[in-house]
This record gives sequence, structure tokens and C-alpha cells, in this order.
Amino acid sequence: MSTYSLPFFHIYRMNLKKISALFYCLFAVMSCVDDLDFTQLENYKATPIYSIAAVHFTVLPFQFFEQSGNQMNEIREITDFNLFKNDYIKNKTVKLEFNAEVLNEYDNDFILEVQLLNANYLPIFKFEKMSVSANDLAYQFKQTETLISNPSLINMRGLSITIKTNNPSLVLNPNDSTELQFKSFIKVYLDTDA
Repeated sequence: MSTYSLPFFHIYRMNLKKISALFYCLFAVMSCVDDLDFTQLENYKATPIYSIAAVHFTVLPFQFFEQSGNQMNEIREITDFNLFKNDYIKNKTVKLEFNAEVLNEYDNDFILEVQLLNANYLPIFKFEKMSVSANDLAYQFKQTETLISNPSLINMRGLSITIKTNNPSLVLNPNDSTELQFKSFIKVYLDTDA
């Protein structure tokens, strides 16, 4: 019995694997028997979304001081950012979403103002003010704007970020290593049918 049962069992096991695989394939094919409705494609609208890094910087206490040693209450950063230099993006963009993250190690509150600038560095749009509390290490901001309601956004060529101390009487130590980090990105929503 032992000389004939081993090959039989081996052949039976091989056939069982083939039968199981065939049964699985048959089940998979039979489960998709609904009629396909290609008219749904007529209503489909592709809207790709791209995230583009905008501005990133770190502010240390010594940057709040003029060369003469006087402390300033605000700092302004201006950056070139020509999102719409590509005609395809310029013509297909329907919505912009500005996102910012701020890490504030200072024992002071800050107000951040972000403006979009045109080619002449004149403001064309101002985002809501960001009020960042003292020692807030995870502040997040998001604002979405459509080009239908704000067509001037298409003229954006730069960003202006103003950082103001909320308490002007606060005296900073220029030798301190405390940081305020600002990171931002813009999500661009495209309409490929536009």
C-alpha cells in the first residue's frame, strides 16, 4: 500500500491545486456579470490636484534687529513665485488652496499676513491673518479661493509674508536661538475640460 498511495496522493494534491485555481478564476469572472455602462464616462470630469511648495524660512531673534541695534516689531519676506508661467496651468486652474504650517518657539504671539503679489510686486490678494500663539509648535492654516470669485489670482508672480510681534513692548535677546519656522504650499486644482 505504501508504494502506490504516495504517488496517487501527490497527483491528487496537484490536481486539487489546479481545480482550486480554476474555481477561483471562474468565481472572479462570474462575479462581474453586470452590464458595463460606458455613458458614465460622458459625465466624468477629471480634476487633477498638484501640491507645490511655496515659501519656507526660519526667523531667529537677531533678525528682528536693525544693524544699529534697534529692535523692529515686524519682518517682511518677499519671494518670487510664478505659478502661472505655464499656459496649460494658467488656463486650466479653477481653485487654489494655500496651506501654511508654523512652529513658534518664542514666548510671544505673532501675527502673520500673506499677500499675493503681481509682476510689479503690488498686492492683488490678501489671505486671512494668522494669529500664532506663543510656543505653538503645530499651527496650521488653510484657505481656499476659486479663480471665478478672484480672477486676479491668475496674475500672481510673488508672495509677501509679514511677521509682526503681537506685543511690541517685548524685548528679544538677539543671541537667543529660539526659532519661528514657516512652511507653505499651494494646492492647485485643475479642470481638464476648461
